[in-house]
Amino acid sequence: MDEIVGLVGRDELVADLAAEIRKGKHVILTGPVGIGKSAVLKAALEQVSGKVELLIRLHDHQAKGQFVDMARQMLALGLIGPAELDLPAEFHGTPPAAIDWKAIRNRVNRMSMRDLTQAIIPALARSDSKSVIAVDDLTSLTPTQMAFWLAIFDHAQVIGCASEKKARVRKLWWKMKEIPVRPLPPDVIRDIVRKYIKAKGILIESPELYISHVVKQSGGVPQAIHDMLDESGKERIIDKRKVREMRHEAGVQYLDFTPMVMILGALIVSMRYVGMGTGDKTLYILGGMGAALFLTLRFFIFKGVGR
Repeated sequence: MDEIVGLVGRDELVADLAAEIRKGKHVILTGPVGIGKSAVLKAALEQVSGKVELLIRLHDHQAKGQFVDMARQMLALGLIGPAELDLPAEFHGTPPAAIDWKAIRNRVNRMSMRDLTQAIIPALARSDSKSVIAVDDLTSLTPTQMAFWLAIFDHAQVIGCASEKKARVRKLWWKMKEIPVRPLPPDVIRDIVRKYIKAKGILIESPELYISHVVKQSGGVPQAIHDMLDESGKERIIDKRKVREMRHEAGVQYLDFTPMVMILGALIVSMRYVGMGTGDKTLYILGGMGAALFLTLRFFIFKGVGR
């Protein structure tokens, strides 16, 4: 799929990120899950590969896993020594390339976040070359983990991705330039779908209907486009019925009718009480009719939400 879809429509975004990396700035890519932040990050890093002396790429989405992987890569690069990772004496004189990670992984995994950080930060500080640390996910950080990352910021350039900017770690975001990753525009999505149809040779009864449906249901989210096209590729032929049945959560717009329903219900109840209090039978009857109509329509209102 990637070789067909690629990074269509992201050239300018990739170039902007690559420029910020060359300037040595900390950068955070923001956008919902599936919007393509990691793909943009990977493409930008490939553009600056000749300019970055030491690159550490972290794919783990858990904070502890990120620090363990950071230690692993720094050990392989010779930035950190076996003694700093509390490895047995037998490894202390072993060249980094000769150390089998499988043999030491469990021991490093047992280290606490604090111990890992106390080993990593001094190693980054004494390095002659400034490292670039690229992180696929900086969303779910605790305030303590944020403090660790802030210490790393002083000795390495950090490029990260986050699906949500949480207020409790705002001090981290203050140090990073935000580059939002937007949904793809409809014309770009149409180009991607046409390219995929041609490459795969899919038989579609109404291609334009199919393309329009993918545009609507995907919401411009690359992962949603990927999912829908991949599912379609399993069909021998796609007729209009199958097109109409195609759905994706990314493209479903949910409308919250709760406030409107509560206000309407309160008005109807108020009409009845005002009618009773003032002796206005007409108002009382209208309130009763409104209540009956409200209860009948409420079912259909909520049934239609999300369609």
